[in-house]
Amino acid sequence: MSPSRRLGPRRERRTATGTLPGGRLCALLLAVTVLLCTAPASAGQADSPGSDRNGTNVGLPEGPSDGPVVLVGVPGLLWEDVTPEHTPALWEMAEAGAIGNVSIRTATSRTCPTDGWLSVSAGQRALSERERFTVCEPAPEPVVDGSGATVPGFSDFAEQNARSVFAAPVGLLGQAVRDRGGLTLAAGPGAALGAADASGRVDHYVDSARDLSAERLRGVSLAVVEMPELTSLYPADTDSGDDGPKEADPEDVPEQVREDTLETLDSRLAALVRTLPDGATLMVLGVSMDTGPSQLTVALTGRAVGDGLAGPAAYLASESTRRPGLVVLTDTTATVLDTLGADPGQPTGGRVWQTTDRPSPFEEAVVRLVDFNTAAIVVGASIPGFFSGLVAIQLLIYAAAAYAMHRYSWGERGKRAAVLSVTRVVALAGAAFPVASYLANLIPWWASQYPPLALLASVLAVDALVVALAVAGPWRRTILGPMTVVAGATTVVLFLDLCFGAHLQMNSPTGYSPIVAGRFYGIGNIAFATFATGMLMAVAGVSHALISRGRRRAAVVTTLLVGTASVLIIGWPGLGTDFGGVIALIPGLAVTTMMIAGIRITALRLAAVAVVSVTAISLLAWMDYLRPVEDRSHFGAFAEQVVNGDAGTVLARKLGAMLGTLGNWHLTLLAAGALVFLFAVLNRPGNWRIGALQRAYEYAPTLRAGLTGSLVTALVGFAANDSGVAIPALALTVAVPLTLSACVWALQQRERVPEEDPEGSHCVQEA
Repeated sequence: MSPSRRLGPRRERRTATGTLPGGRLCALLLAVTVLLCTAPASAGQADSPGSDRNGTNVGLPEGPSDGPVVLVGVPGLLWEDVTPEHTPALWEMAEAGAIGNVSIRTATSRTCPTDGWLSVSAGQRALSERERFTVCEPAPEPVVDGSGATVPGFSDFAEQNARSVFAAPVGLLGQAVRDRGGLTLAAGPGAALGAADASGRVDHYVDSARDLSAERLRGVSLAVVEMPELTSLYPADTDSGDDGPKEADPEDVPEQVREDTLETLDSRLAALVRTLPDGATLMVLGVSMDTGPSQLTVALTGRAVGDGLAGPAAYLASESTRRPGLVVLTDTTATVLDTLGADPGQPTGGRVWQTTDRPSPFEEAVVRLVDFNTAAIVVGASIPGFFSGLVAIQLLIYAAAAYAMHRYSWGERGKRAAVLSVTRVVALAGAAFPVASYLANLIPWWASQYPPLALLASVLAVDALVVALAVAGPWRRTILGPMTVVAGATTVVLFLDLCFGAHLQMNSPTGYSPIVAGRFYGIGNIAFATFATGMLMAVAGVSHALISRGRRRAAVVTTLLVGTASVLIIGWPGLGTDFGGVIALIPGLAVTTMMIAGIRITALRLAAVAVVSVTAISLLAWMDYLRPVEDRSHFGAFAEQVVNGDAGTVLARKLGAMLGTLGNWHLTLLAAGALVFLFAVLNRPGNWRIGALQRAYEYAPTLRAGLTGSLVTALVGFAANDSGVAIPALALTVAVPLTLSACVWALQQRERVPEEDPEGSHCVQEA
C-alpha cells in the first residue's frame, strides 16, 4: 500500500531503518510482531467508529498551492450540523473535499475560541487566562493601523504561554509566513490572534468575512477568517448576581434558531468561496466549542476551482493520531506552513494533514464521523461514573469475600461449598471487567438510541462471556485454570488490539478519548496496567501447568518468549509506543522469570535488570529519533529533548502529574483496598491454620511469581508514568481478584484433605 500523500508541496519522505540487537530470539519475535502488525498499522490504523477498513491512500493535486491558504475558523461547528437541508454549500464542499473530525484539546480541558486561535498561532497547545474557567471571554479587538492591525496585549498572551507546560510559541504561524516574505490577512478579532506575527501584527485586517473580496485577497499568502455565528448564539450571562457570569446552556437555544444560524453561516461561507482565486487552498476548521463541554469538531479542506472545491474526496489523517478521519488542532499550523513551503523554525506539536480513503456513499462517511464523536462524548461523560462504579464493585467483592471466608470457614459444609463457588465466579468477573470494557467496542453501542445504557449492557454481556469461558472447560477444576483463561484473554485481546490499530482502546472507559487527547494510538497507561498484569498472571498459570509435568525449562522459555514479545509490542514505536511501560514491565518480568526458574533474587541481579531496562528504552528512543521528525512518536521526541537539554522540564512535568494523581481518591482508595485485602485478609491465618494465600502458594508456587511480578510492575509503573496511581489501581483490579479465585479453589480442597494431615496439601493432584 502506498504511503499517505501530504497536502501541499510534495516532499520526499525518508524511512528510518535499523536492526534490533539481541540474537535469534529477538529477531524471531520481531519478525512475528512485524508480520502481525506492520501491514494493518500502515493501512491507517484499521477501522474505528469513524474509519474505513479497506481504504487506499489518496492525495491532493501535486505541487504547491497556486493561491493563498484561506483558513476559516468556525467555533462550535460539528458534523451533525452539516446537512444538505441547512448547509447545502458546506455539504457540497465536504462531498468534494477531504474531511475529518478534529480534536480541539488545548492547554486546558475547556477550549474557548481564544484558546483555539492561540493554539493555531503557536502550533502547540495554548491557553488564554480568564476570570472564570466556565465562561469564554472574547478576543481583544485589534487596533487598526493603515490596512493592517495589531492585537492589544499580544505580548501578554505570548509570555503566559511561554511559561506554560507546553511552552507554546504564540505568533509562530504569522511570523513564519512573514519570514518567508508572505503577507497575512485576518478577518475578525479571533482570526487576528491566529494570524499575528511575534509582535502581534497582521498585514491586512477586516472586521468580518463579509468585508472580504477578491481584491483584498490578491497578493496575500495566508488569510485567516473567523465566522463566529454559532458563538453568538450563546452569550455569557452577564447578569447572574454575586457569582459572576455563568456558562450559557445549549438547551436554552431553540433548535430552529440554531438551524437558521447554520443557514446564515452556510451562505456566508459560500460567498467566501466564490471570492477565492483558482488554486487557493481552503481549510474549514471547528477551531473551538461555542459553549458546553468539548466535542470533536469539523475539519475540511480542498482546492478552490471556479465557484466550488476540488478534492480529493477522502478522510483526513495525520501522524498525530494515526487514525483515518481524525486530526488534532495543532496539525492545522503544520499543514498551513507545509502548504506555503514556510519553515516554522522549530518543531510544532502537530503534523501535516494527510488523506486516506473514506467510505462510500458520502452520507456514510459523515455518519461515521458523527458516530465517532457520539462515542467520544458518551465515554467522556461515563468515565467518572464508570470508575466510581469500578471502585465500589471491587471493594464490595473484597468485603463480601472476606465475610464469606470468615463466616463459612468452619461448619455448614453445604453452604460453604456454595458460597465459595459463587465467590470464585464473582472474583473472575471482577478481573474480567477491564478486558470486557475493551471488547465491548466490537459492539456498535454508539449507534443505539441510548448509547450510555448500550455501553453498560455491552460491557456486562462481554464480561459474562469471558467468565463463562473461564469456568466452562475442564480447566475449571484446576487451581489456576480459570485465572489463566481470564488473564490470557486480557493479554491476547490487548496484544491483537495493538497489532490492528488499537481501536478497542479508543473511546473505551479504560482506554483513551480523542476529546481528552492524552493519546491517540499505542497502549494507554491504564491498558498497559491491565495488559502487563494479565500477561504476568497468565504465564504464571501456564508455567504451573508445565512445571507440574516436570517441564520447568519449558516454563521458563515460555515466560521469556511471551514476556519479550510483550515488551516489544509495548515499546515499539507505532505499536505500543509506551515509554514508561517498557521501564515498568522489564523488572516485573525479570522477577517473575527468576521465581519460575527457581533463581534467587539478589540486589546485583536487580541492578542488572535496571540496566537492561534503561538500555532497551534508550535503544527504542534512539531508533525512533533517527526517523524523520514528522514520523516520530513521543519516544523520538523525548530523545530529541534529551539531546537539546530540555528533558528535565518534561520529567518535572510528568513527576508533578504523577504525584497529583494521589489526589484521585477513587483510584487511591481502590489500590489501598486491594492491598489491604491481599495482605490482611487473604494472608490472615484463620480456621484453616494458614492464610488462604499461603495455602494457594502451596498448591501453585508460580502464583507467587506472577503476583510478585505484577506488584513490581505496578510499583515501577506508578513511579515512571504520569498516570501515577492509576497504574497500581488497575493492575491490582486484575491481579487481586485472580489471586482470590485461586485462593478459593485452595480452600475448597480442604474438603478433600484430612485435617490431621496438614502436609497433605503438597500431594493433592489437580483433577
